[in-house]
Amino acid sequence: MRATLFHTGFWALAGSLAIACAPLLLWPGRHAAVWAIGAFSKLFRGWLRLCGVKLEYRGLEHIPADQPVIFAAKHQSYGDGLCHLARDPALAYVIGDHMLRFPLVGLYLQRAGAVVVDNEAGRRANGALDDGAAQLARDQRSALIFPEGGLTPVGEGRRFRKGVHRLAHALDRPVIPVATNLGCFWPEQEKVLHPGTAVIEFLPAMPAETDSRAFIGALQHKVQDQTRTLEGEALRDRS
Repeated sequence: MRATLFHTGFWALAGSLAIACAPLLLWPGRHAAVWAIGAFSKLFRGWLRLCGVKLEYRGLEHIPADQPVIFAAKHQSYGDGLCHLARDPALAYVIGDHMLRFPLVGLYLQRAGAVVVDNEAGRRANGALDDGAAQLARDQRSALIFPEGGLTPVGEGRRFRKGVHRLAHALDRPVIPVATNLGCFWPEQEKVLHPGTAVIEFLPAMPAETDSRAFIGALQHKVQDQTRTLEGEALRDRS
């Protein structure tokens, strides 16, 4: 019953807000679209809590207040990006081109200045990242990227891609590793919802070292290890 209520409300909220805010897409610049996406993200967080899942942000002290950063986040739930945007609606984000297939959603994301990459393009996606880096340098916004390139089940992980290093190195920005256990409550895109407290944890910043292989290896180790810890915490609370 809880899951049915949550998903019905989620899609009703997404659809109604997308249609109601559609005229904002005619507004010049990205700010109107950023506002609409931020408003939906905060409403989503509130709806998630009403349905039994509280969201806790840890490690906020690791986010510098005086410079933009790159957030390299674990991705195991459809709600991950929304939870990040609920905390900071001004975030820029790197997304796969599959997100553009959703009606209206793609328009909002593009108007908000999302950096769109082809997940299947391999090295050919570097051009989109380089263009995105130039835009981020002009905007001076922090950016969110999921280095695995897609959703992963709880307890599993994919090899991190090098795009996060390329972006951070081009912008000369620190990378904040981000672990989460949101997938223990809303797994991937499944139609279930478990009550409890989901955690998004920001870890100490990492400089973008010249050696991309060493950097990616260290980043993956930090994110995956802390994610396993948070998953254990969530599963103990659920038992």
